Amino acid sequence: MLIFTLLMTMSLAACKSNGTNKENDKTSEQGLEAGDNEFGFEEVEVTDKNGEVVTDKNGKPVTTEVAVKYEKDKNGKTVAKVLDNNGEVVTDKKGREVTVKVKDVTTKKAKKKTTTKKNTKSTESTKSTTASTKGNEGTTSKEITTLPLDKDKVPTIAEARKSSEKKAVTFSSKDQQTVKNMLEVPELYNASYENADGVPINIAAHAALWMAKREGLNTKTYASGTIVLDLFKYFAQTVVNFKVEVNDESDNDNLVYNANNDSFSIAGFEDKKQDVTIEKIEYLGNNNYYLVTGKVKNAGSKTKVYAIIQKNKLDASLGFSVKALKWS
Repeated sequence: MLIFTLLMTMSLAACKSNGTNKENDKTSEQGLEAGDNEFGFEEVEVTDKNGEVVTDKNGKPVTTEVAVKYEKDKNGKTVAKVLDNNGEVVTDKKGREVTVKVKDVTTKKAKKKTTTKKNTKSTESTKSTTASTKGNEGTTSKEITTLPLDKDKVPTIAEARKSSEKKAVTFSSKDQQTVKNMLEVPELYNASYENADGVPINIAAHAALWMAKREGLNTKTYASGTIVLDLFKYFAQTVVNFKVEVNDESDNDNLVYNANNDSFSIAGFEDKKQDVTIEKIEYLGNNNYYLVTGKVKNAGSKTKVYAIIQKNKLDASLGFSVKALKWS
């Protein structure tokens, strides 16, 4: 039985030496390790210090979500290893890795070799994420709806724009600012992508810097798990081969992966560049997907952006992930 207090209080110190080797050592076992690691969140029952399940006023078990890394054990079975805030696997007092039951994990491979798509756990629908805002559906509710994997479909930009069922909505000012900030990640306009095609390494590197800055850590060396898990939160999918390709594929020198000690070095963060003005947000249904349309300035020749975003619980301070982008 998983003890909740253990998860909340136990964290591993990320004992990483400061390395700045720019060369991406693709022959290094550690550098290649978990190049396609899958991350996600699993729902677990909350227990008290005695190991008893905590229940609400109706007698139902109280649950929470924990970040996990999915790996195969020696028998080929998928296991979910619990991660701490640094993206490191949590261990108990005896040094054993803490795991939780995998609810439903499916890895789908797209046509291209480097476009593995990650689908994480699914649960039955809970209360809708949408709340009434001036007669339209908005995002003021803290509850979200999750769907089984076989019913979860991320629309493409083209599908979303052509959809006759989408509905214009009014986001709260806080949610609007959050989405605006996410679309103003420096240099994000350098690539467009659809969810099924996977996230381009070059823009993922800029998102990684932005997410790392939000961590507020007084360091220039980051545990690899911190960076990779933050990327999963931002895009709601694993950025395939990020560790083994970022040094060659990214278009900046601020973020360097060190294969010798499985860490990232960050020389500096990036200043805001493009300005995005949100013109319209439309609810697409399914699994909390929205189409965002905006004007863009200070992005070279790009003057327009379309984004598919999802409301989710992957990052409590964001509440959204960017599932597709089209700059024009």
